[in-house]
Amino acid sequence: WVLWGYSLALSETATNPFIGNLKHWLFLDVSYKPHPNAPTVPGIVYAIYQCMFAALTPGLAIGGAAERIRVMPTIVYTFIWTTLVYDPIAYWVWAPNGWLFKLGVLDFAGGCAVETASGFAALAFYFVLGKRRGFGEEKWQPHNYLNIILGFAFLFFGWLGFNAGGASLASGRAGIAFMTTVVASATAGLVWVALAFRAEHKYSSFHFCSGAVAGMVCVTPAASLVSTWAALPMGFIAGICCYYAIGLNLRLGIDDCIDVFAVHGIGGLLGVFLTGIFANKSVIELDGTVSAGGLINGNGRQLYIQLAALAASAGWSFVVSFIVLKVMNYFPIFRFRVDPDAEEHGLDFTELGEAGYSFMRELAEIHASPPSTRSSIRSFQETESLKDPKKDMPVIRESVSSGLLTAATTNTAPSVHKA
Repeated sequence: WVLWGYSLALSETATNPFIGNLKHWLFLDVSYKPHPNAPTVPGIVYAIYQCMFAALTPGLAIGGAAERIRVMPTIVYTFIWTTLVYDPIAYWVWAPNGWLFKLGVLDFAGGCAVETASGFAALAFYFVLGKRRGFGEEKWQPHNYLNIILGFAFLFFGWLGFNAGGASLASGRAGIAFMTTVVASATAGLVWVALAFRAEHKYSSFHFCSGAVAGMVCVTPAASLVSTWAALPMGFIAGICCYYAIGLNLRLGIDDCIDVFAVHGIGGLLGVFLTGIFANKSVIELDGTVSAGGLINGNGRQLYIQLAALAASAGWSFVVSFIVLKVMNYFPIFRFRVDPDAEEHGLDFTELGEAGYSFMRELAEIHASPPSTRSSIRSFQETESLKDPKKDMPVIRESVSSGLLTAATTNTAPSVHKA
C-alpha cells in the first residue's frame, strides 16, 4: 500500500479511467492536504483508513483455500493480487476519474472492490487447488465455538468503523451507516438461525455469527446511502440467499473453507444490486452530495449501472486471479498446494512449526497408548452419548505430530445404537 498501492488505487491526478498513476508512490505528497473523497480529514488519515480495506480484502481472497496452501507462495500471491485486482477495481469505483465512478455507481464502503472481488477470487482459488483431503467424506465441525463468538465480536466492532468511518466525519451519514450495519447484521443473523433451526432444531451461536456477517457484507455498499429501515429487507434477503448459497456449494462439491464466495461473493453481489434499489436521495444529500438516488426515487437507470459494476468487478477478479494462480502454480517454487502428508499432519506443524493447542501432544500420547489406558476415555464418551443417543459427539479434528508419532482424532464418536 505504501509502495504504490494507494497511488494506483486512489490517485486524484490520474486521468485514465482504469488505473491510477505513481504520483503518491512511497506516500510522496501524502500529508495534510485532503483527498477529494474525504475533504474533512488530512490526506494521510484517509490513506491509512483506506489501507484497512486493502489489507483486509486479500485476507478474504485467500481464506477459502485455508488448510491446504503453502505460506511463501501465498505471501507473493497476496502482493500480486492486491496490485492487479484490488487496486484497479478500487480505482474504478472510488477514484475521481475511475470509469465506474464517473458512470455514477453507488458503492459506499466496498461492495465491489472488497466483497465481490474477494469472493470471486476465492472461487478461482478452489478451481486451481481443488478440495481438501476428506472434504465431503467426513463430518467436520468448528473446533472452538467460543473463538467463533470472540472473533465475530472483534469483526463486528471493526466493521462499525469500516462502514461508519466512510463518512469521513461525525455526521448524520456516519450515524446512518452505523445503524444500518447493526440492523442488517442482526436481521440476517436471526434469519440464518431460523433457517438452520428447521434443519437442526438447535439455536446455534455459530449460525447467528455466520448470518450476521452476511448481513454486514450486504449492507456495506449501501451503509450510508439508504434509510435505516432499508437495512431490514437487505439483511433478510442476505440471510436467506447466503445460507442457501453455502448449501449449494456443498452439493456442488465446492470446498470454500470459510465460505468466502457464498457469504462475501454472493453477499457483495446482493448488496451492490440492492443499493441500486434502496439508495435514498435524501440520505445521500445530507452532506451536500448531489444524487438521483435509486429505484425508490424513480431512478431505474441506477440498477443498470450497479449491474455493470458487478459484472466488471466479478469478472475481472475471477479471471485475473485464475490466471495469476495458474502461472504461479506452474513453477515448483510457487506451487500452492502442500504435500499430502503435510496436509494430513496440519499446516500449523508443517508450515509454521507451531501448535494451536499444547494439549494435542498429550492426546497423541493417549491415542498411542495401550487399549486399557484408553478404556476410561471411551467409557466417558459412551456415557455422554447416552444423554442424547441421536447426537454425534464432536471431537477436535486436528492431526498431531510428536516425533515419529502421528495420530488424528476421529470426527464423531459412535452412538449407542451404532455400537
